[in-house]
Amino acid sequence: MTKGAELPLTAAGTDLQAAWRVFIETATRLQTELDDDLRASAGMTLADYSMLLILHESPEGRLRMRDLAARMIFSTSRLSYQVDAMVRRGWLRREKAPEDRRGSYAVLTDEGLAAFREAAVHHSRCVDALFFSALTPADGRDLRAVMDKLAAHLDTTGQTSDT
Repeated sequence: MTKGAELPLTAAGTDLQAAWRVFIETATRLQTELDDDLRASAGMTLADYSMLLILHESPEGRLRMRDLAARMIFSTSRLSYQVDAMVRRGWLRREKAPEDRRGSYAVLTDEGLAAFREAAVHHSRCVDALFFSALTPADGRDLRAVMDKLAAHLDTTGQTSDT
């Protein structure tokens, strides 16, 4: 891009463009800070923690791989790589789905549950310091409404890719 060249304006206008920029930059900063903190305090990534959290909240600590991929917004290959790494650490195990031969489950192990619980104590303090302490309850309601609106839009447009 040449110096001084302007990006084309969309019909959305500059307020929405400014909101987009601060959203993407702040979300990236938050994820980086949380990932760095989890690596230092618990020896796990934010992706590890997120997967452990999803499985912790799932009935019997298990979820179909395709459902876990959808929740993590991971492609099949990325999920497989992530699960394999966590299986090697003893945090998860794979189980064949008895209801169909091709499917399988990711299952939280006792070691995975212990790692999650240990990480959650420090992680919750980090989330509080970086996120909750900066917002009021009203901010939380407003942010939730905006994020729910965006999620519903993505659900209807089908723009989430399998990459």
